Amino acid sequence: MLNLLGFIIILSITVMVHEFGHFISAKLHKVKVEKFSIGFGPVIFKKVINSMDFLISLIPLGGYVKLAGDERSKFKNQPYEFLSKSTLEKIKIVIFGPLFNYIFAFLIFWVIAILGIPYEEPVIGKILEDHPAATVGIKEKDRVLEVNNIKVKSWTNMADIIHKSKDKVFIKIKRDNQILDFTVPLKTKELTDLFGKKHYVSVIGISSAGLIKFERYNFFIAFFKAIQLIFSLTSSIIYGLFLVIVGAVPFKEAVTGPLGIYYITSEAMKLGILALLNTVAVLNLSLAIINLFPLPVFDGGHIAIFIFENIRRKPISEKTESILTNIGFAIIGILFIFVFYNDIVRLGSKIFLK
Repeated sequence: MLNLLGFIIILSITVMVHEFGHFISAKLHKVKVEKFSIGFGPVIFKKVINSMDFLISLIPLGGYVKLAGDERSKFKNQPYEFLSKSTLEKIKIVIFGPLFNYIFAFLIFWVIAILGIPYEEPVIGKILEDHPAATVGIKEKDRVLEVNNIKVKSWTNMADIIHKSKDKVFIKIKRDNQILDFTVPLKTKELTDLFGKKHYVSVIGISSAGLIKFERYNFFIAFFKAIQLIFSLTSSIIYGLFLVIVGAVPFKEAVTGPLGIYYITSEAMKLGILALLNTVAVLNLSLAIINLFPLPVFDGGHIAIFIFENIRRKPISEKTESILTNIGFAIIGILFIFVFYNDIVRLGSKIFLK
């Protein structure tokens, strides 16, 4: 029950941040906001604030903002209506949703960098039998200091050097009070990376002891560390989406639906506040990027229509807009069903057998 509540809160916060971005930008551009709803479906609470209906609805999964004159059939050509604004103003109102998700993710990463970014120490746990590490005499609890004369601080850093090496690696290890040097031959193994892409890497047959440390930064350094994290994750997400689009990674292996997000947030809650904050930040970042795709119903689709209308100097017809909207909802509906089914196949047993 606690996991479900956490999932609802995290998803709601993510969507509400997005909608709040639209709300703020609409106000800045003097567009009347008719409704601001927390949740969807039947209204359980209503209060009028400065001619705006503030609503709390029954289904607590996000929310929405209703702007005056955002539907062509009800547009009255009043200065306070959304469709009366210039192309640039409309784009600003639409893009502020993803922008606020981005800003929110950045602020979370800033806090994480101050509290401490976790990393695994390069301390060896298990040694796999019949693998090079066992053959040369490397043991459990050995701490790796250098690989190929490069000092290593984290397990990830060490593993990356080994994966990219050829034939053999030179490893400096600390065992109790001794410093030992090993020349270790390499073995090739097929691995699947974060993007679901399979490739061969070099390994020596060791696993991490799972010792976690936290690297903390002061207020100002943490600011730049958050920027670095934002750029790094943005690049990773875009690259992952590119691999899906070109067919390098199967779509079903790359997407995560509601059950997948529920499972991820549930696991993050067990690992503590930093893991949970990181999940919220990544979710906001992902939503911002995906929402900018030029598909009908998405913010990116609206922006594409505004630019197209500006180029042809004429708004699209109400019929065309209706067709595009229906296509958009159809695509989202099909994707939702697919990813939901995919989640059940991949994660159903993990979620429901707990």
